[in-house]
Parts: sequence; C-alpha cells; structure tokens
Amino acid sequence: METLDCEQTSPVRVAPARRIYRQASPTELTYIETGTNVVSRSSIAGTVTRDQFDTAVAYLESRYGILRAVVENGQFVERAEEFSPVQAWLPSNQYSADDVYANLLNAELDTRISVYSIYVIAGDDTLEVFVHSAHAITDATSLVELHSCLVHFCDCVVRGVVPALGGQPFPDPVDAAVSQSLASLQADSICNPPSFAGAFAEIPMRAPRPGRSLTHRLERTVIIADDMHRISAAARAHGSSVHSLILAAFALSIRDLMENSPRQILMRSNLDMRRRLEPHVSTELVFTAITGHITPIPDLDQPLFEIAKHVFEEIHGGVDNGLVFHDYLNYPKSYGSTKQPPVALNISDMQRIEFHWPTQKLTVTGFEFALGWAKTFPNVSIAVYDGTLIANTVYVEEFIDPATMRAVCEQTVKRLLAACQPI
Repeated sequence: METLDCEQTSPVRVAPARRIYRQASPTELTYIETGTNVVSRSSIAGTVTRDQFDTAVAYLESRYGILRAVVENGQFVERAEEFSPVQAWLPSNQYSADDVYANLLNAELDTRISVYSIYVIAGDDTLEVFVHSAHAITDATSLVELHSCLVHFCDCVVRGVVPALGGQPFPDPVDAAVSQSLASLQADSICNPPSFAGAFAEIPMRAPRPGRSLTHRLERTVIIADDMHRISAAARAHGSSVHSLILAAFALSIRDLMENSPRQILMRSNLDMRRRLEPHVSTELVFTAITGHITPIPDLDQPLFEIAKHVFEEIHGGVDNGLVFHDYLNYPKSYGSTKQPPVALNISDMQRIEFHWPTQKLTVTGFEFALGWAKTFPNVSIAVYDGTLIANTVYVEEFIDPATMRAVCEQTVKRLLAACQPI
C-alpha cells in the first residue's frame, strides 16, 4: 500500500492578512514608549448581567475599530488574537473602587496585545465600570465618548434591542491640522517657546531609594455641586475659568508648604488641541490630541483671582501667538524635560461632562478618570459630572510623601471655597 506524502497533501494554513491602520503619530509614540496609561470609571444604576455586558463590549469594538488595534513597529495594526477585553467581573461585597484604582494605576498595559482592558465591580443593581487604556488612544473627551456609548449599548442589550452602529472612521492624528494652524498665523505675531530661569516653588520632594519600584497613589477630592456653582460663577466674574482658578489655587497651596519659597512657579496644563483647531476636529474620534503647556506664574504674592486671570490669558494667548501649537509639535522632544512643573492639570475635562448616548433602563450616576505616569510631579485629572467635581490627583509616593500631597489638595479646596463664598 502506498503511503501518503503528508507534506504534499496537507493543506497549508495561511493566517489572514491583518489590517494596518496607520503609523502612530510622534505624540502617540511618546505615550506608547513611556507606558502612559489612563484609568477611567463610570458608575451605572441598573441591572446588567455578565453576558449582556460582554455583548455590549462587542458592539463597542464593532463601532470603534481602534479598540481592536495593537501597536507593532510604530503602527496601529489589527489585533490578531480573539479574547475578551473584560478582564475581571468582581463582586461589590468583596472589592471597592479604591482597590481597583490602586491595582490599575500600577498595572502595565502591553499595547502589542491590547490597547485597553475593562474591569467591572458588579452589585445587585449597580455597575462600576473601569477602563484601563493606553493614553495614546484615549484622552478625557474620548473616554467620555467610550463610556457613554458603552452604557447605551448595555441599555440596548438589556431591552433586547440591536443597537444601530453608524460608521466610525479610524482616527487620524491632528499633526497636519496643527501645522496648518501654525502656518496661518502672522509671522510677526508668532512667539518662540519661552526659556525658564531662576528659582521656582515646588512640592517638597523626597529621594527614592535606588532599585525600588515606583508606586502610584491617588488622592481623590470631591467638591459638591453647590460649591462648584459658586466657583464657576466667581471664575467668570473675574475674567478667568474654573481650570485657571484651580491651577492658581494649587500654585498658592504649594507655596504655603515651603519656607522662604520663591515668588514664581511653573504650572502645567494638559491642553486638548482639538478644541483649539479650525476647522473643528471631531471629539467623537478616539485618539490623543493632548499637549503639555507650561505657564510661568511670575508673582505668587498676587491675589488668587489675579493669578487665575494671568493663567487664563496666557493659555488663550498661546493659541493666538502659536505657543500651544509649538508645544504640540515639540511635545515628543520636550516630554520629560529636566525643568518639571510641580503640578499638571487637565483642561480637556473642565467643561461639564455629558453622556449624550440615550438610555431607558440604565442611569449613569458618575464619571471620573485618572492618569498615572512615573514623573516627579502629580497629575490632576478633573471631571465635573452632574455639577459635582472629582479631582483625582495621581502621584508617585517615592517622590512625594502622601501627607504632603493630601495637605496640598486639602489646602487647594479650602482656598477655593473661601475665595468663592457669596458676599
């Protein structure tokens, strides 16, 4: 009997070619290479089973192709492996939000495998949904869009309705739009990036022990809706914004902790470039358009509202004179520069957050997020949902003593409330 030649007759399995979406932008590559990740959280009232939630996540990935991407050789490539992005479904009587925050803020996310993962704390009629995502593909506005859309899909599945999935293009970087905006400015009005000299106030630091791994901690600050209304009204009345007022309050609180502190300080704002581009770039696309802009505050002996107005005008002037556009294009080189500000404050979430995707069975009761990075200065991620402000300050405890960070945050809130009380 003749034997079969297996090498000639066995079919050869060829893996289907994976789609290459595009090259990552320099800013996106910076976040990927540094492992900068975001932890976002939405709170949902209503009953959703694990199977229903998994179905909703599948709909979410069908709409947003970037969630199925991985990063290989500096490119966004379609994910090859099939697996559930829902990494944990945790009982609420055994796990808390603090537990999940502490875990995810110190967890690594391998973008060669996935650009995001989901963790859920499930109660009888509540869900706490945490998304751990690469900052290269999600900023504050994009996170709101993702959570809003996911809740809507959960609501559809609970009601037994197949959601309509409109086409969502894979996002393009904003680099070209930034370059066009910079080129459109009058040549004689464009400012060169400033150089910083002299002594600046900083948060008291402690030196980490060599060889010890760094641990991220979170200081959570809540300002109720009534107080936030007064803070917002006071900011507008004094020609500034909530963002600049909070930044000024942080600056003064840092100065208060230092003996013989310098009169000047550097404060960093994380600016969302899409809000500053014409033509307008869609906020529904999921991609990073954040840049770090440093505002020098030359005189900390001024009143709070004067400092806030200076910050407000400096940031908005940076659009007119091209400084923030320079910041974005130079960001891959300046990220992690030797002159570090003592605090970074996200501006892209200073507006009121709305979950605009409709629901009938479920109700969103809160949204917040936190950005963790191995820098010597903390990052304050602020969400204002349903009038209440949540400020999540993430810092490395090997650099900053927790008691010091708590004192800075508490003093900042006290200063804001004291300054914004009705006359």
